[in-house]
Amino acid sequence: MAVITPEKTSAASGLRPQRISAVCRTWRKRVRNITLLYLLIISLGIAAALGAFFYFQPAVLTHPDFDSSAVSGTPQVDERFGYSTLQITDGYAVSLCGMPANDGQTIELNLTNPADNTVWFRAEVLDAAGEVIGASGVLRQGTWLPSLTLTRPLEEPETQVTIHIVAYDPDTWQSRGNVNLNMTLYSGYS
Repeated sequence: MAVITPEKTSAASGLRPQRISAVCRTWRKRVRNITLLYLLIISLGIAAALGAFFYFQPAVLTHPDFDSSAVSGTPQVDERFGYSTLQITDGYAVSLCGMPANDGQTIELNLTNPADNTVWFRAEVLDAAGEVIGASGVLRQGTWLPSLTLTRPLEEPETQVTIHIVAYDPDTWQSRGNVNLNMTLYSGYS
């Protein structure tokens, strides 16, 4: 009787013995698929980071301009216009007329940034609906603005407005706070 060894049996049936040193094909496919999946995830992460960097650029701060018609010093104003200083905080005061003279469109507000202030500021004139109808440029310390021209003339003999003061830290342009001053403008007051 002939002895049949396992090698002869597998050769006769067309089967080959598994080589233990080699990795099976299924495992190689699985490793390849997992590797491709990780590469795809990494590629998508890099693409998302680059897209976010270019698409979501931070806005560049554009600060308002200084007022070209500002005058150095302090105005001499008749007391009937109610020129006074409002102290907001230490180093932040605003001087202006409470009853400014006007011709219906140009208001002699005499807006002043006192010399001992530590802030720069600008002013906006808002109507009753909150719409800006006039604005100044930024005033440095020790300067004042004689008048402010509105975008449209006053239509009523008495118009309620809000003077919105916006203050900035010098050179850094960080906010130092806003102040709203309610006022009545009498058209043609002089």
